[in-house]
Amino acid sequence: MTISSKLFATQMLDQFKVIENRLQTLNTQISTGTRIIKASDAPIDSVTLTARNELNSRVEQYQSNIGKVTDRLGLADVTLEAIGNLATRLNEKFIAANTDTVSDTERLAIRTEVLMLKDNLLGLANTADNNGDALYGGFSTEGLPFVQNEDGQTLYHGDGGEHRLQVSESLKLPTSLNGSTLFMEVQGETGTKSSFEILDSFANALLTENKFKQSYTANESDAVSGAMKLRINASREPQNWSISLTGPNGKATIRANINSDSFTALVDAINVSGTGLTAFDNGDGTLSVSKTDPSSEVDVILEDISIDGYELAHNEPKYYIDVLNANNEVALKLSDQSQSVSQQGAAIQSLVEHFALSRTIIGARINNADLQTNVLQDRSILIQTEISELRDADIEKLITELQTIMVTRDAARQTYSTINSQSLFDFLK
Repeated sequence: MTISSKLFATQMLDQFKVIENRLQTLNTQISTGTRIIKASDAPIDSVTLTARNELNSRVEQYQSNIGKVTDRLGLADVTLEAIGNLATRLNEKFIAANTDTVSDTERLAIRTEVLMLKDNLLGLANTADNNGDALYGGFSTEGLPFVQNEDGQTLYHGDGGEHRLQVSESLKLPTSLNGSTLFMEVQGETGTKSSFEILDSFANALLTENKFKQSYTANESDAVSGAMKLRINASREPQNWSISLTGPNGKATIRANINSDSFTALVDAINVSGTGLTAFDNGDGTLSVSKTDPSSEVDVILEDISIDGYELAHNEPKYYIDVLNANNEVALKLSDQSQSVSQQGAAIQSLVEHFALSRTIIGARINNADLQTNVLQDRSILIQTEISELRDADIEKLITELQTIMVTRDAARQTYSTINSQSLFDFLK
């Protein structure tokens, strides 16, 4: 079979072009360290590599998220440590104030510190992370979650959710605690109160401790004609009152629904209490309580006042009992027992325990985040290893192939030049 010079030259040039393309590909693979330059180099491996790169991007995003989770939880742990110390300090102030030896000046000094502790607590509750997002605002991370109104009450402007971030295909981790649960829902013996209300109650009790008492004993020397004369300062709306009375026949808890216009129910309840006491409505907004048997020498004791809606100490109590003397002057004011400094201890102890438990929860969440961090690190290493096996080139092998092809190319070029330079006469010789 004969081949013309033109056809031979064309075929040789095509082969040189193929060789040069391969050399170019090898040079690119060597310089980039990548085996797959285009999908056609290894179609199946290319598809697998694309999938692994997408998976690696997701894992990197999960790692970024878990970093944010860890940072926010760490900040929450720091703030809760400070809050725990604040609650402990508050308890120490309560112990110091709940003694008979403390003076009014010392009590007011303690109140000043309690109000400062409240300001500190408000600042900690409004802590923001390094991105300026509220730590305890729930899903609402913009703005201050806790704000004081004109009356000094602290209100929660966040929501009831917990800020979470995706750290795997099926797992979201919380980055903090919900502010409402943490600061506004402290469970105690008398129900749920906010931490700010507990501090306010303690401060109010310190302020009014010298103005209101929680018990009164009427003996013969200060009784009005052998009776206690009382003025009930009640709400205009029906209100449940509970009073403990001790008389000649024993002690009983008197319960009645009264208002500022009528306390007949209270008079009736005393008269049927079986305490040996008789109550009488004086018709001038006061009532008298006397012994049914005037010859009895047992003192009459009024104590343990409980008024519906009064679970905290008030700055200026509206509902209380005036004990009047013979001149109808106020000799003593009796308030709901929650107004007493001694009654603040249970709520303060609940606050200490509540914040301690909250920090335990944060600690558990930090441990969980650390565990997930390790899982993501191991997962990332496995994915990157597989990507490397699919993508990275064997440089030594490529260089050997490059050198071999270059030698072959040079030899082919020399042979082609030699053959192409000969004429028909050279073959006829």
